[in-house]
Amino acid sequence: MTLYVYHRHRESFVEAIAAQLGASAQEVSAQVKEAAPIHGDLSFPTFMLAKAQKKSPVALASALASTLSIPGTEIRAQGPYVNARFLPMPYSQEVLEQVRALGLSFGTGESLRGKTVVIDYSSPNIAKPIAFHHIRSTVIGHSLANLYASHGAKVEGINYLGDWGKQFGVVAVGFSQYGELARKGQMAHLVEVYVKANARAEQDPSFDEQARAFFRRMEQGDAEALALWKELRETSIEDFKKIYQRLGIQFTRYEGESRYQGRMDSVIDEVARTVGVKESEGALVVDMDYADNEPPVLLRKNDGSTLYATRDLAAAIDRYERFHFDRALYVVSTDQSLYFRQLFKVLDRMGKLWAKNCVHVAFGRVHGMSTRKGQIVLLDDVLDEAKNRALEKVRDNQSAGKIQTDEPEALAEQVALGAVVFGDLKNRRLTDYTFDWEEVLSFEGHTGPYLQYAHARACNILLKGGGAPVEFDASLLVLPEEQALLRVVARLPVAVEEALQHNEPSAVARYLLDLGAAFSHWYTAGNQDREKRALVSDPKLRAARLALTDGVRLALAVGLTLLGIPIPEKM
Repeated sequence: MTLYVYHRHRESFVEAIAAQLGASAQEVSAQVKEAAPIHGDLSFPTFMLAKAQKKSPVALASALASTLSIPGTEIRAQGPYVNARFLPMPYSQEVLEQVRALGLSFGTGESLRGKTVVIDYSSPNIAKPIAFHHIRSTVIGHSLANLYASHGAKVEGINYLGDWGKQFGVVAVGFSQYGELARKGQMAHLVEVYVKANARAEQDPSFDEQARAFFRRMEQGDAEALALWKELRETSIEDFKKIYQRLGIQFTRYEGESRYQGRMDSVIDEVARTVGVKESEGALVVDMDYADNEPPVLLRKNDGSTLYATRDLAAAIDRYERFHFDRALYVVSTDQSLYFRQLFKVLDRMGKLWAKNCVHVAFGRVHGMSTRKGQIVLLDDVLDEAKNRALEKVRDNQSAGKIQTDEPEALAEQVALGAVVFGDLKNRRLTDYTFDWEEVLSFEGHTGPYLQYAHARACNILLKGGGAPVEFDASLLVLPEEQALLRVVARLPVAVEEALQHNEPSAVARYLLDLGAAFSHWYTAGNQDREKRALVSDPKLRAARLALTDGVRLALAVGLTLLGIPIPEKM
Protein backbone atom coordinates (compact mmCIF):
# COMPACT_ATOMS: atom_id res chain seq x y z
CA MET A 1 0.00 0.00 0.00
CA THR A 2 1.32 3.43 -0.96
CA LEU A 3 2.22 5.66 1.96
CA TYR A 4 1.88 9.17 0.66
CA VAL A 5 4.53 11.75 1.48
CA TYR A 6 2.00 13.96 3.24
CA HIS A 7 0.85 11.05 5.39
CA ARG A 8 4.40 10.04 6.27
CA HIS A 9 5.23 13.53 7.49
CA ARG A 10 1.96 13.69 9.39
CA GLU A 11 2.67 10.35 11.07
CA SER A 12 6.09 11.62 12.19
CA PHE A 13 4.45 14.66 13.79
CA VAL A 14 1.77 12.55 15.50
CA GLU A 15 4.25 9.97 16.79
CA ALA A 16 6.61 12.64 18.17
CA ILE A 17 3.78 14.31 20.12
CA ALA A 18 2.42 10.96 21.32
CA ALA A 19 5.85 9.90 22.58
CA GLN A 20 6.33 13.19 24.40
CA LEU A 21 2.90 13.01 26.04
CA GLY A 22 2.90 9.27 26.73
CA ALA A 23 -0.36 9.03 24.76
CA SER A 24 -1.44 6.74 21.94
CA ALA A 25 -0.81 7.85 18.36
CA GLN A 26 -4.50 7.28 17.66
CA GLU A 27 -5.56 9.76 20.36
CA VAL A 28 -3.16 12.40 19.09
CA SER A 29 -4.01 11.80 15.43
CA ALA A 30 -7.70 12.46 16.11
CA GLN A 31 -6.80 15.99 17.22
CA VAL A 32 -4.18 16.92 14.62
CA LYS A 33 -5.70 19.08 11.87
CA GLU A 34 -4.48 20.92 8.80
CA ALA A 35 -3.08 24.29 9.78
CA ALA A 36 -3.90 27.58 8.13
CA PRO A 37 -1.15 28.01 5.47
CA ILE A 38 0.27 31.04 7.28
CA HIS A 39 1.01 28.83 10.30
CA GLY A 40 2.33 25.72 8.56
CA ASP A 41 1.00 22.35 7.41
CA LEU A 42 -0.33 20.72 10.59
CA SER A 43 -1.65 21.89 13.93
CA PHE A 44 -2.15 20.24 17.33
CA PRO A 45 -4.46 22.10 19.77
CA THR A 46 -3.58 21.77 23.45
CA PHE A 47 -6.94 22.75 24.99
CA MET A 48 -8.00 19.25 26.07
CA LEU A 49 -4.53 18.40 27.35
CA ALA A 50 -4.26 21.68 29.24
CA LYS A 51 -7.63 21.13 30.88
CA ALA A 52 -6.64 17.65 32.04
CA GLN A 53 -3.34 18.93 33.44
CA LYS A 54 -4.85 22.16 34.74
CA LYS A 55 -2.35 24.25 32.82
CA SER A 56 -2.49 27.19 30.44
CA PRO A 57 -2.97 25.99 26.82
CA VAL A 58 -0.51 28.65 25.64
CA ALA A 59 2.17 27.66 28.14
CA LEU A 60 1.64 23.98 27.41
CA ALA A 61 1.94 24.52 23.64
CA SER A 62 5.16 26.46 24.11
CA ALA A 63 6.66 23.78 26.37
CA LEU A 64 5.62 20.95 24.06
CA ALA A 65 6.97 22.66 20.93
CA SER A 66 10.35 23.21 22.58
CA THR A 67 10.77 19.47 23.20
CA LEU A 68 9.88 18.23 19.70
CA SER A 69 12.51 17.52 17.08
CA ILE A 70 11.40 16.02 13.75
CA PRO A 71 13.77 15.78 10.76
CA GLY A 72 12.53 17.84 7.82
CA THR A 73 9.93 19.63 9.93
CA GLU A 74 9.92 22.98 11.69
CA ILE A 75 7.96 23.03 14.95
CA ARG A 76 6.60 26.23 16.46
CA ALA A 77 4.03 27.20 19.07
CA GLN A 78 1.37 29.71 18.06
CA GLY A 79 -0.81 30.56 21.03
CA PRO A 80 -2.43 27.30 22.23
CA TYR A 81 -1.37 25.40 19.08
CA VAL A 82 1.72 23.38 18.21
CA ASN A 83 2.28 23.84 14.49
CA ALA A 84 4.38 21.83 12.07
CA ARG A 85 5.72 23.18 8.79
CA PHE A 86 7.34 20.71 6.41
CA LEU A 87 10.64 22.17 5.23
CA PRO A 88 10.80 22.78 1.45
CA MET A 89 13.42 20.08 1.13
CA PRO A 90 13.23 17.16 0.99
CA TYR A 91 9.42 17.53 1.04
CA SER A 92 9.13 19.21 -2.39
CA GLN A 93 11.31 16.64 -4.11
CA GLU A 94 9.56 13.72 -2.44
CA VAL A 95 6.06 14.96 -3.29
CA LEU A 96 6.75 15.62 -6.97
CA GLU A 97 8.67 12.39 -7.45
CA GLN A 98 5.81 10.43 -5.92
CA VAL A 99 3.05 12.21 -7.86
CA ARG A 100 4.82 11.77 -11.16
CA ALA A 101 5.76 8.14 -10.44
CA LEU A 102 2.15 7.25 -9.61
CA GLY A 103 0.64 9.33 -12.40
CA LEU A 104 -3.12 8.91 -12.60
CA SER A 105 -2.95 6.50 -9.63
CA PHE A 106 -1.98 9.36 -7.32
CA GLY A 107 -4.61 9.74 -4.61
CA THR A 108 -5.85 6.16 -4.95
CA GLY A 109 -5.34 3.46 -2.33
CA GLU A 110 -5.90 -0.12 -1.20
CA SER A 111 -7.80 0.47 2.04
CA LEU A 112 -10.98 -1.14 0.66
CA ARG A 113 -9.38 -4.02 -1.21
CA GLY A 114 -11.50 -7.14 -0.69
CA LYS A 115 -14.58 -5.09 0.27
CA THR A 116 -17.82 -4.98 -1.70
CA VAL A 117 -19.90 -1.82 -1.86
CA VAL A 118 -23.37 -1.76 -3.38
CA ILE A 119 -24.50 1.67 -4.56
CA ASP A 120 -28.14 2.25 -5.51
CA TYR A 121 -28.33 5.49 -7.51
CA SER A 122 -30.09 7.46 -10.24
CA SER A 123 -33.08 5.07 -10.31
CA PRO A 124 -35.60 6.81 -12.60
CA ASN A 125 -39.11 5.51 -13.21
CA ILE A 126 -39.74 3.70 -16.49
CA ALA A 127 -42.12 5.17 -19.07
CA LYS A 128 -41.13 8.58 -17.74
CA PRO A 129 -38.16 10.72 -18.79
CA ILE A 130 -35.01 11.31 -16.79
CA ALA A 131 -35.79 14.73 -15.42
CA PHE A 132 -33.22 17.29 -14.32
CA HIS A 133 -33.95 16.59 -10.67
CA HIS A 134 -32.36 13.15 -11.19
CA ILE A 135 -29.00 14.90 -11.65
CA ARG A 136 -28.17 14.81 -7.93
CA SER A 137 -28.63 11.09 -7.33
CA THR A 138 -26.96 10.31 -10.66
CA VAL A 139 -23.75 12.33 -10.33
CA ILE A 140 -23.32 11.87 -6.56
CA GLY A 141 -23.77 8.12 -6.96
CA HIS A 142 -21.40 7.97 -9.93
CA SER A 143 -18.68 9.91 -8.13
CA LEU A 144 -19.05 7.69 -5.05
CA ALA A 145 -18.71 4.61 -7.26
CA ASN A 146 -15.47 6.08 -8.65
CA LEU A 147 -14.18 6.99 -5.19
CA TYR A 148 -14.83 3.56 -3.67
CA ALA A 149 -13.31 1.81 -6.69
CA SER A 150 -10.25 4.08 -6.43
CA HIS A 151 -9.50 2.54 -3.03
CA GLY A 152 -9.86 -1.04 -4.17
CA ALA A 153 -13.50 -1.81 -3.42
CA LYS A 154 -15.56 -3.97 -5.72
CA VAL A 155 -18.45 -1.67 -6.59
CA GLU A 156 -21.86 -2.95 -7.63
CA GLY A 157 -23.52 0.11 -9.15
CA ILE A 158 -27.24 -0.62 -9.38
CA ASN A 159 -29.71 1.50 -11.29
CA TYR A 160 -32.79 0.44 -9.34
CA LEU A 161 -35.57 1.36 -11.72
CA GLY A 162 -39.03 2.32 -10.61
CA ASP A 163 -40.59 -0.24 -12.92
CA TRP A 164 -43.45 -1.46 -10.75
CA GLY A 165 -46.37 0.14 -9.01
CA LYS A 166 -49.47 2.22 -9.68
CA GLN A 167 -47.48 4.92 -11.53
CA PHE A 168 -46.94 2.44 -14.35
CA GLY A 169 -50.67 1.81 -14.40
CA VAL A 170 -51.17 5.56 -14.95
CA VAL A 171 -48.94 5.47 -18.03
CA ALA A 172 -50.41 2.22 -19.34
CA VAL A 173 -54.01 3.39 -19.08
CA GLY A 174 -52.95 6.78 -20.43
CA PHE A 175 -51.43 5.08 -23.47
CA SER A 176 -54.74 3.39 -24.25
CA GLN A 177 -56.35 6.83 -24.47
CA TYR A 178 -53.58 9.18 -25.62
CA GLY A 179 -51.00 6.92 -27.19
CA GLU A 180 -50.22 6.07 -30.82
CA LEU A 181 -49.23 2.47 -31.49
CA ALA A 182 -46.83 3.50 -34.24
CA ARG A 183 -44.89 5.61 -31.74
CA LYS A 184 -44.89 3.13 -28.86
CA GLY A 185 -41.12 2.68 -29.11
CA GLN A 186 -40.39 6.41 -28.93
CA MET A 187 -39.50 7.79 -25.52
CA ALA A 188 -40.57 11.30 -26.52
CA HIS A 189 -44.08 9.99 -27.17
CA LEU A 190 -44.15 8.20 -23.80
CA VAL A 191 -43.29 11.52 -22.18
CA GLU A 192 -46.26 13.17 -23.91
CA VAL A 193 -48.53 10.38 -22.71
CA TYR A 194 -47.12 10.55 -19.17
CA VAL A 195 -47.78 14.30 -18.86
CA LYS A 196 -51.38 13.97 -20.07
CA ALA A 197 -52.11 10.84 -18.04
CA ASN A 198 -50.63 12.21 -14.84
CA ALA A 199 -52.69 15.39 -15.12
CA ARG A 200 -55.81 13.31 -15.79
CA ALA A 201 -55.18 11.01 -12.80
CA GLU A 202 -54.99 14.01 -10.46
CA GLN A 203 -58.40 15.28 -11.59
CA ASP A 204 -60.34 12.14 -12.46
CA PRO A 205 -60.81 9.53 -9.67
CA SER A 206 -62.17 6.97 -12.15
CA PHE A 207 -59.01 7.26 -14.25
CA ASP A 208 -56.91 6.82 -11.14
CA GLU A 209 -58.87 3.70 -10.24
CA GLN A 210 -58.29 2.30 -13.73
CA ALA A 211 -54.57 2.79 -13.17
CA ARG A 212 -54.78 0.90 -9.87
CA ALA A 213 -56.71 -1.88 -11.54
CA PHE A 214 -54.08 -2.17 -14.29
CA PHE A 215 -51.34 -2.52 -11.68
CA ARG A 216 -53.33 -5.24 -9.92
CA ARG A 217 -53.46 -7.09 -13.23
CA MET A 218 -49.67 -6.86 -13.41
CA GLU A 219 -49.28 -8.24 -9.89
CA GLN A 220 -51.65 -11.09 -10.76
CA GLY A 221 -49.51 -12.03 -13.76
CA ASP A 222 -51.88 -10.90 -16.54
CA ALA A 223 -50.03 -11.67 -19.79
CA GLU A 224 -51.35 -8.70 -21.77
CA ALA A 225 -50.55 -6.19 -19.03
CA LEU A 226 -47.06 -7.65 -18.55
CA ALA A 227 -46.34 -7.60 -22.29
CA LEU A 228 -47.07 -3.87 -22.46
CA TRP A 229 -45.06 -3.30 -19.28
CA LYS A 230 -42.04 -5.15 -20.71
CA GLU A 231 -42.16 -3.26 -24.02
CA LEU A 232 -42.32 0.16 -22.38
CA ARG A 233 -39.63 -0.84 -19.86
CA GLU A 234 -37.20 -1.76 -22.66
CA THR A 235 -37.96 1.47 -24.53
CA SER A 236 -37.22 3.44 -21.37
CA ILE A 237 -33.94 1.68 -20.59
CA GLU A 238 -32.61 2.18 -24.11
CA ASP A 239 -33.38 5.89 -23.84
CA PHE A 240 -31.85 6.10 -20.36
CA LYS A 241 -28.64 4.49 -21.59
CA LYS A 242 -28.13 7.25 -24.17
CA ILE A 243 -28.15 9.89 -21.45
CA TYR A 244 -25.91 7.86 -19.15
CA GLN A 245 -23.47 7.29 -22.00
CA ARG A 246 -23.39 11.03 -22.58
CA LEU A 247 -22.53 11.52 -18.90
CA GLY A 248 -19.86 8.81 -19.04
CA ILE A 249 -21.75 6.59 -16.59
CA GLN A 250 -21.94 2.81 -16.72
CA PHE A 251 -23.93 0.84 -14.18
CA THR A 252 -22.93 -2.66 -13.18
CA ARG A 253 -26.54 -3.68 -13.61
CA TYR A 254 -30.03 -2.39 -14.32
CA GLU A 255 -32.56 -3.85 -11.92
CA GLY A 256 -35.93 -2.75 -10.68
CA GLU A 257 -38.72 -3.27 -8.24
CA SER A 258 -40.22 -5.82 -10.63
CA ARG A 259 -37.36 -8.18 -9.77
CA TYR A 260 -39.06 -8.84 -6.46
CA GLN A 261 -42.53 -9.61 -7.75
CA GLY A 262 -43.29 -13.12 -6.51
CA ARG A 263 -41.11 -12.68 -3.41
CA MET A 264 -43.48 -10.44 -1.50
CA ASP A 265 -45.28 -13.16 0.45
CA SER A 266 -42.05 -14.70 1.72
CA VAL A 267 -40.75 -11.30 2.87
CA ILE A 268 -44.01 -10.50 4.63
CA ASP A 269 -43.93 -13.93 6.29
CA GLU A 270 -40.39 -13.30 7.51
CA VAL A 271 -41.31 -9.88 8.90
CA ALA A 272 -44.33 -11.44 10.64
CA ARG A 273 -42.16 -14.18 12.13
CA THR A 274 -39.34 -11.91 13.36
CA VAL A 275 -40.80 -8.47 14.02
CA GLY A 276 -44.53 -8.91 13.85
CA VAL A 277 -47.31 -7.47 11.69
CA LYS A 278 -50.78 -6.13 12.34
CA GLU A 279 -53.75 -4.77 10.44
CA SER A 280 -54.41 -1.05 10.35
CA GLU A 281 -57.47 0.26 8.48
CA GLY A 282 -57.42 -2.84 6.31
CA ALA A 283 -53.71 -2.54 5.47
CA LEU A 284 -50.89 -4.73 6.78
CA VAL A 285 -48.19 -2.86 8.70
CA VAL A 286 -45.03 -3.74 10.63
CA ASP A 287 -45.84 -4.10 14.32
CA MET A 288 -43.04 -2.20 16.02
CA ASP A 289 -42.66 0.90 18.16
CA TYR A 290 -43.19 4.24 16.40
CA ALA A 291 -42.67 7.80 17.55
CA ASP A 292 -45.63 10.10 18.01
CA ASN A 293 -47.23 10.95 14.66
CA GLU A 294 -44.78 8.65 12.84
CA PRO A 295 -46.53 6.79 10.01
CA PRO A 296 -46.27 2.98 10.21
CA VAL A 297 -44.34 0.89 7.70
CA LEU A 298 -46.92 -0.48 5.26
CA LEU A 299 -46.29 -3.89 3.70
CA ARG A 300 -49.59 -4.42 1.88
CA LYS A 301 -52.46 -2.04 1.07
CA ASN A 302 -56.08 -2.88 1.75
CA ASP A 303 -56.55 -3.82 -1.93
CA GLY A 304 -53.82 -6.46 -1.59
CA SER A 305 -51.11 -4.68 -3.59
CA THR A 306 -47.61 -4.26 -2.16
CA LEU A 307 -45.64 -1.07 -1.57
CA TYR A 308 -42.14 0.32 -1.91
CA ALA A 309 -41.14 -0.87 1.56
CA THR A 310 -42.07 -4.50 0.84
CA ARG A 311 -40.02 -4.48 -2.34
CA ASP A 312 -37.09 -2.61 -0.77
CA LEU A 313 -36.93 -5.10 2.09
CA ALA A 314 -36.80 -7.90 -0.47
CA ALA A 315 -34.16 -6.00 -2.47
CA ALA A 316 -31.90 -5.43 0.54
CA ILE A 317 -32.07 -9.10 1.54
CA ASP A 318 -31.47 -10.22 -2.04
CA ARG A 319 -28.47 -7.90 -2.43
CA TYR A 320 -26.84 -9.21 0.70
CA GLU A 321 -27.43 -12.80 -0.38
CA ARG A 322 -25.90 -12.10 -3.79
CA PHE A 323 -23.03 -9.76 -2.93
CA HIS A 324 -22.37 -10.13 0.83
CA PHE A 325 -21.74 -6.42 0.79
CA ASP A 326 -19.64 -4.62 3.37
CA ARG A 327 -21.61 -1.44 2.73
CA ALA A 328 -24.83 -0.66 0.88
CA LEU A 329 -25.43 2.95 -0.11
CA TYR A 330 -28.80 4.37 -1.11
CA VAL A 331 -28.27 7.71 -2.89
CA VAL A 332 -31.71 9.23 -2.44
CA SER A 333 -32.95 12.71 -1.47
CA THR A 334 -33.39 13.86 2.11
CA ASP A 335 -37.16 13.73 1.56
CA GLN A 336 -36.86 9.97 2.11
CA SER A 337 -34.84 10.13 5.34
CA LEU A 338 -37.66 8.81 7.54
CA TYR A 339 -38.40 6.07 5.03
CA PHE A 340 -34.83 4.76 5.10
CA ARG A 341 -34.54 5.02 8.88
CA GLN A 342 -37.62 2.85 9.11
CA LEU A 343 -36.43 0.45 6.42
CA PHE A 344 -33.10 -0.13 8.15
CA LYS A 345 -34.84 -0.43 11.52
CA VAL A 346 -37.11 -3.19 10.19
CA LEU A 347 -34.10 -5.04 8.75
CA ASP A 348 -32.33 -4.74 12.09
CA ARG A 349 -35.39 -6.04 13.96
CA MET A 350 -35.50 -8.94 11.51
CA GLY A 351 -32.09 -9.94 12.81
CA LYS A 352 -30.13 -8.88 9.73
CA LEU A 353 -26.73 -8.11 11.29
CA TRP A 354 -25.66 -6.39 8.08
CA ALA A 355 -28.43 -3.77 8.41
CA LYS A 356 -25.92 -1.54 10.25
CA ASN A 357 -23.93 -1.36 7.01
CA CYS A 358 -26.84 0.11 5.06
CA VAL A 359 -26.44 3.87 4.61
CA HIS A 360 -28.82 6.48 3.27
CA VAL A 361 -26.66 8.96 1.35
CA ALA A 362 -29.08 11.87 1.45
CA PHE A 363 -28.92 15.05 -0.61
CA GLY A 364 -30.76 18.36 -0.85
CA ARG A 365 -32.78 19.86 -3.67
CA VAL A 366 -31.91 21.81 -6.80
CA HIS A 367 -33.70 25.13 -7.22
CA GLY A 368 -33.74 27.47 -10.20
CA MET A 369 -35.46 25.16 -12.68
CA SER A 370 -39.08 26.12 -12.06
CA THR A 371 -41.60 25.31 -14.79
CA ARG A 372 -45.31 25.55 -15.42
CA LYS A 373 -47.34 22.79 -13.83
CA GLY A 374 -47.46 19.64 -15.92
CA GLN A 375 -44.11 20.28 -17.58
CA ILE A 376 -40.92 18.41 -16.86
CA VAL A 377 -37.40 19.79 -17.16
CA LEU A 378 -35.57 16.96 -18.93
CA LEU A 379 -31.95 16.27 -18.08
CA ASP A 380 -31.08 15.81 -21.75
CA ASP A 381 -32.60 19.21 -22.56
CA VAL A 382 -30.51 20.85 -19.83
CA LEU A 383 -27.35 19.22 -21.23
CA ASP A 384 -28.27 20.38 -24.76
CA GLU A 385 -28.84 23.92 -23.53
CA ALA A 386 -25.55 23.80 -21.62
CA LYS A 387 -23.75 22.67 -24.78
CA ASN A 388 -25.32 25.45 -26.88
CA ARG A 389 -24.32 28.07 -24.34
CA ALA A 390 -20.85 26.58 -23.96
CA LEU A 391 -20.35 26.53 -27.73
CA GLU A 392 -21.15 30.22 -27.88
CA LYS A 393 -18.56 30.93 -25.17
CA VAL A 394 -15.97 28.67 -26.83
CA ARG A 395 -16.36 30.45 -30.17
CA ASP A 396 -16.20 33.87 -28.53
CA ASN A 397 -13.00 32.88 -26.73
CA GLN A 398 -11.62 31.39 -29.93
CA SER A 399 -12.15 34.68 -31.72
CA ALA A 400 -10.45 36.53 -28.87
CA GLY A 401 -7.49 34.12 -28.97
CA LYS A 402 -8.15 32.87 -25.45
CA ILE A 403 -9.02 29.29 -26.45
CA GLN A 404 -7.22 27.05 -28.89
CA THR A 405 -9.23 24.13 -30.27
CA ASP A 406 -9.75 22.41 -33.60
CA GLU A 407 -13.02 20.85 -32.42
CA PRO A 408 -15.24 23.51 -30.84
CA GLU A 409 -18.32 21.23 -30.84
CA ALA A 410 -16.55 18.45 -28.96
CA LEU A 411 -14.99 20.92 -26.52
CA ALA A 412 -18.39 22.55 -25.92
CA GLU A 413 -19.83 19.14 -24.98
CA GLN A 414 -16.99 18.56 -22.49
CA VAL A 415 -17.42 22.04 -21.02
CA ALA A 416 -21.20 21.56 -20.76
CA LEU A 417 -20.82 18.29 -18.88
CA GLY A 418 -18.15 19.78 -16.64
CA ALA A 419 -20.36 22.76 -15.89
CA VAL A 420 -23.49 20.80 -14.98
CA VAL A 421 -21.77 17.99 -13.06
CA PHE A 422 -19.36 20.19 -11.10
CA GLY A 423 -22.13 22.72 -10.54
CA ASP A 424 -23.81 20.01 -8.49
CA LEU A 425 -20.86 18.27 -6.85
CA LYS A 426 -19.18 21.40 -5.51
CA ASN A 427 -22.07 21.73 -3.07
CA ARG A 428 -22.18 19.72 0.12
CA ARG A 429 -24.71 17.07 -0.72
CA LEU A 430 -27.09 17.80 2.19
CA THR A 431 -27.51 21.43 1.18
CA ASP A 432 -29.96 22.76 -1.38
CA TYR A 433 -28.50 24.80 -4.21
CA THR A 434 -29.77 27.06 -6.96
CA PHE A 435 -28.83 26.26 -10.54
CA ASP A 436 -27.69 29.39 -12.38
CA TRP A 437 -26.64 29.23 -16.03
CA GLU A 438 -24.17 32.12 -15.95
CA GLU A 439 -22.52 30.82 -12.82
CA VAL A 440 -22.03 27.18 -13.81
CA LEU A 441 -20.73 28.00 -17.30
CA SER A 442 -18.27 30.70 -16.26
CA PHE A 443 -14.59 30.14 -17.05
CA GLU A 444 -13.76 31.97 -13.85
CA GLY A 445 -14.70 31.24 -10.27
CA HIS A 446 -15.89 28.04 -8.65
CA THR A 447 -16.89 26.16 -11.78
CA GLY A 448 -16.13 23.05 -13.79
CA PRO A 449 -15.03 24.99 -16.89
CA TYR A 450 -12.56 26.93 -14.73
CA LEU A 451 -10.94 23.67 -13.60
CA GLN A 452 -11.02 22.17 -17.10
CA TYR A 453 -9.30 25.31 -18.36
CA ALA A 454 -6.66 24.97 -15.61
CA HIS A 455 -5.95 21.40 -16.74
CA ALA A 456 -5.69 22.45 -20.38
CA ARG A 457 -3.40 25.33 -19.38
CA ALA A 458 -1.07 22.94 -17.55
CA CYS A 459 -1.04 20.66 -20.62
CA ASN A 460 -0.20 23.64 -22.84
CA ILE A 461 2.71 24.73 -20.63
CA LEU A 462 4.12 21.20 -20.76
CA LEU A 463 3.66 21.08 -24.54
CA LYS A 464 5.50 24.36 -25.03
CA GLY A 465 8.20 23.27 -22.61
CA GLY A 466 8.93 20.05 -24.45
CA GLY A 467 7.14 17.79 -21.97
CA ALA A 468 7.72 16.89 -18.35
CA PRO A 469 11.39 16.41 -17.46
CA VAL A 470 12.77 13.09 -16.28
CA GLU A 471 15.10 14.74 -13.80
CA PHE A 472 14.57 17.93 -11.80
CA ASP A 473 15.78 19.68 -8.68
CA ALA A 474 12.81 20.70 -6.53
CA SER A 475 15.07 22.73 -4.20
CA LEU A 476 14.84 25.46 -6.84
CA LEU A 477 11.12 25.86 -6.15
CA VAL A 478 11.55 28.60 -3.58
CA LEU A 479 8.84 31.08 -4.56
CA PRO A 480 5.98 31.34 -2.03
CA GLU A 481 3.52 30.71 -4.88
CA GLU A 482 5.37 27.51 -5.82
CA GLN A 483 5.51 26.19 -2.29
CA ALA A 484 1.84 26.95 -1.72
CA LEU A 485 0.90 25.18 -4.95
CA LEU A 486 3.04 22.12 -4.24
CA ARG A 487 1.47 21.69 -0.81
CA VAL A 488 -2.01 21.72 -2.31
CA VAL A 489 -0.95 19.07 -4.83
CA ALA A 490 0.26 16.86 -1.96
CA ARG A 491 -3.14 16.95 -0.24
CA LEU A 492 -5.16 15.15 -2.94
CA PRO A 493 -5.06 11.79 -1.09
CA VAL A 494 -6.41 13.54 2.03
CA ALA A 495 -9.34 14.98 0.08
CA VAL A 496 -10.17 11.58 -1.41
CA GLU A 497 -10.08 9.95 2.04
CA GLU A 498 -12.35 12.66 3.45
CA ALA A 499 -14.81 12.14 0.59
CA LEU A 500 -14.90 8.41 1.31
CA GLN A 501 -15.21 8.81 5.06
CA HIS A 502 -18.29 11.02 4.75
CA ASN A 503 -19.66 9.88 1.35
CA GLU A 504 -19.10 13.49 0.36
CA PRO A 505 -17.79 14.06 -3.20
CA SER A 506 -17.73 17.81 -2.53
CA ALA A 507 -14.55 17.23 -0.51
CA VAL A 508 -12.76 16.46 -3.77
CA ALA A 509 -14.52 19.34 -5.55
CA ARG A 510 -13.41 21.82 -2.88
CA TYR A 511 -9.87 20.46 -3.09
CA LEU A 512 -9.86 21.01 -6.85
CA LEU A 513 -10.97 24.60 -6.37
CA ASP A 514 -8.08 25.14 -3.94
CA LEU A 515 -5.70 23.59 -6.46
CA GLY A 516 -7.08 25.66 -9.33
CA ALA A 517 -6.76 28.85 -7.29
CA ALA A 518 -3.17 28.10 -6.24
CA PHE A 519 -2.22 27.26 -9.83
CA SER A 520 -3.86 30.45 -11.12
CA HIS A 521 -2.02 32.50 -8.48
CA TRP A 522 1.33 31.08 -9.58
CA TYR A 523 0.52 31.49 -13.27
CA THR A 524 -0.63 35.08 -12.77
CA ALA A 525 2.56 35.87 -10.86
CA GLY A 526 4.44 34.77 -13.99
CA ASN A 527 2.42 37.18 -16.11
CA GLN A 528 3.49 40.01 -13.84
CA ASP A 529 7.13 38.94 -13.50
CA ARG A 530 8.77 36.97 -16.33
CA GLU A 531 11.27 35.43 -13.90
CA LYS A 532 8.38 33.65 -12.16
CA ARG A 533 7.15 31.90 -15.31
CA ALA A 534 7.48 28.17 -15.81
CA LEU A 535 9.27 28.50 -19.15
CA VAL A 536 12.31 30.51 -18.06
CA SER A 537 15.67 30.33 -19.83
CA ASP A 538 17.53 28.65 -16.94
CA PRO A 539 17.23 24.93 -17.86
CA LYS A 540 17.37 23.64 -14.26
CA LEU A 541 14.76 26.05 -12.95
CA ARG A 542 12.65 25.40 -16.04
CA ALA A 543 12.79 21.63 -15.38
CA ALA A 544 11.74 22.09 -11.76
CA ARG A 545 8.80 24.28 -12.70
CA LEU A 546 7.72 21.90 -15.46
CA ALA A 547 7.78 19.06 -12.93
CA LEU A 548 5.52 21.13 -10.67
CA THR A 549 3.20 21.86 -13.60
CA ASP A 550 3.04 18.15 -14.36
CA GLY A 551 2.11 17.46 -10.74
CA VAL A 552 -0.73 19.99 -11.01
CA ARG A 553 -1.91 18.43 -14.27
CA LEU A 554 -2.02 14.96 -12.74
CA ALA A 555 -3.81 16.06 -9.57
CA LEU A 556 -6.43 17.93 -11.61
CA ALA A 557 -6.90 14.96 -13.94
CA VAL A 558 -7.35 12.50 -11.07
CA GLY A 559 -9.76 14.72 -9.15
CA LEU A 560 -11.90 15.60 -12.17
CA THR A 561 -12.02 11.96 -13.27
CA LEU A 562 -13.17 10.84 -9.83
CA LEU A 563 -16.03 13.33 -10.10
CA GLY A 564 -16.94 12.09 -13.57
CA ILE A 565 -15.88 15.27 -15.38
CA PRO A 566 -14.18 15.29 -18.83
CA ILE A 567 -10.60 16.59 -18.89
CA PRO A 568 -9.81 18.45 -22.13
CA GLU A 569 -6.13 18.81 -22.97
CA LYS A 570 -6.66 21.82 -25.23
CA MET A 571 -8.79 24.87 -24.51
